[in-house]
Amino acid sequence: MVNSLLAPYEPELGSPLCVRFLDSVSERRSREPGEYYKTPEDLAAWMKSQHLLETGIAVYEGYRLRAIELRDALYQLGSAIAAGKQPDEFSLETFNGELCEALAKLEFTDGQIKLTERDPLERALQLIALSAANLFTSDLRHRLCECQSETCGWLFIDQSKNRTRRWCDMADCGNRAKAKRFKERHKKVVN
Repeated sequence: MVNSLLAPYEPELGSPLCVRFLDSVSERRSREPGEYYKTPEDLAAWMKSQHLLETGIAVYEGYRLRAIELRDALYQLGSAIAAGKQPDEFSLETFNGELCEALAKLEFTDGQIKLTERDPLERALQLIALSAANLFTSDLRHRLCECQSETCGWLFIDQSKNRTRRWCDMADCGNRAKAKRFKERHKKVVN
């Protein structure tokens, strides 16, 4: 993690923590979205991979449900920001509740802002909420985009010079779109 809790973007990690967290549903807009956090163990494994939890700390079902509620609220907020729309009240309330918990645990010491929460599970969600608050209020909010795939829905930070990126990942959604367009053009030529 970067030195400051208030850094909105961690380029070495590819995207902000909150975006990595909310992009945990595959094919979000499809009939059968794929949930990454099917069990508390799945969520714990992701949090450990992001250095939010240490080995040996268990996640329980109620916490998993709370994390999913936060994740879905962050997705709704991010999607609304990317589309230039107003977010819904429930998502705002959910996010603001978690953010208030995090802000109450911030402290300025030794020239840095530190999160003083000692409970590792609470601390993990607070770090995610702070990451989202930083992103949604930074200049990067204008670069927040939603994948234009019909089924994907992942959010990403468009770092392209002219802000024309359309896909969460060119190797995945971008290639599928190109293949679909090729197939449609080929079909028209054959008929």
